[in-house]
Amino acid sequence: MHSKPSMIKKVAYWILAFVPLFIILEASAYILLKKTIPSRISGRVGARNIEFQLDQRKQTSQNQHQIVSDSKTSTNSHSAKVGGLRMFNPLLGWDYPPDITYQDIDNITYNHGPMGERLTCTSYKNTPISTYGDSFTYCANVQDDCTWQTFLAKRLNQNVLNFGVGGYGTDQAVLKHELQNQINSKIVMLCILPENINRVVNIYRPFYTYNDPLRLTKPVFVKKGDQLVLVPNPLKSVDDIDKLDDREFMMELAKYDYWYQLDQKLPGLSFPWTVSLFHWHEAVLKQIGISLPRTAYTFLKPHYPWNLFDEDYPFSVMCHLVDRFVANASARGSFPIIVIMPHKDYIQESMEHGVNRVERLVKYLTDQKYPFIDAVQIMANMGPSGSELGRMYHGHATAQGNEILADVIFNHLKNLPPLKMD
Repeated sequence: MHSKPSMIKKVAYWILAFVPLFIILEASAYILLKKTIPSRISGRVGARNIEFQLDQRKQTSQNQHQIVSDSKTSTNSHSAKVGGLRMFNPLLGWDYPPDITYQDIDNITYNHGPMGERLTCTSYKNTPISTYGDSFTYCANVQDDCTWQTFLAKRLNQNVLNFGVGGYGTDQAVLKHELQNQINSKIVMLCILPENINRVVNIYRPFYTYNDPLRLTKPVFVKKGDQLVLVPNPLKSVDDIDKLDDREFMMELAKYDYWYQLDQKLPGLSFPWTVSLFHWHEAVLKQIGISLPRTAYTFLKPHYPWNLFDEDYPFSVMCHLVDRFVANASARGSFPIIVIMPHKDYIQESMEHGVNRVERLVKYLTDQKYPFIDAVQIMANMGPSGSELGRMYHGHATAQGNEILADVIFNHLKNLPPLKMD
């Protein structure tokens, strides 16, 4: 007679049977998470708290990055005190000072005029257009003669002012336009890169981008009851920058910052990966949905994950900014236009997946009857190849990308009543 297996043998049997299944499940969960959670989100996991921010600032304060170098102001005591952060602005957070010239690490030269505007290589009689936005409006990484404003000016035979500022959120661009009340252009453009919605809910730049050398605060609109109210730039002078070393001050900033709050809420992303997959399943499913063959879209509309345009608070801030810009421009006798700025990733996304992450904003602009140019969709409709997009964008737009954008905007502008063509 065979004796019954001992309990130890039974346990060992089930362990041996379960281990291969466990390995398969863990490997599958790991691959799914790594393939579907964007690095810009997965890199935030770990609750980057105030202590992390204070430590980061301590590490960089000794060698503060000199963002704008201007030999004319190199002896300025304030500049020396903040390690060369001459872009500090008490109202906007940062801005380009008047009449500066500087070079970046790629030896691109940037020249600015008396209002801090980036100069175009044109000198026509009339200047009917002003443009506001971030570095894609500023046209980082190309020379002055290769900005889209320069190309557009040459098509119009009229000057175009470039008030773009690197790192700006749409809130800063709108406030900059309001502060320049002496400029009443016939046409004023608010240029919104889809990513900019991430910045309008950020008050301290490193809360959003941890290692950014631009370690400054900015104004932000926050919800109080049913209203959106402006929280002014917390740093009122260059002397206040030392407050960024104070834990209590930083904790107060954190209350207003979407990204700091998100960091504290993100679930873990580590072994056991099956548990992590359970916590991240919604984001994983959304990413899988956007990657499905387009034949599946008849019963499953693709949805872009981690899109703040789908979140009510960030979206309400963006709509408020657009409303504010249109009202202010119109009151000053200008014709306002919203330009949704293109980038290679957004163009590819629209072409390959049929997903327009700013669809909700486009609907809002259409419903409000605000003039706008969706340059992302227009350029996607052109159907550029991957190699063509690669020539148009090296991070920021190349000269070729800027020239194409200038054509897109020119084709929209040429029939507008406010712009009298020479």
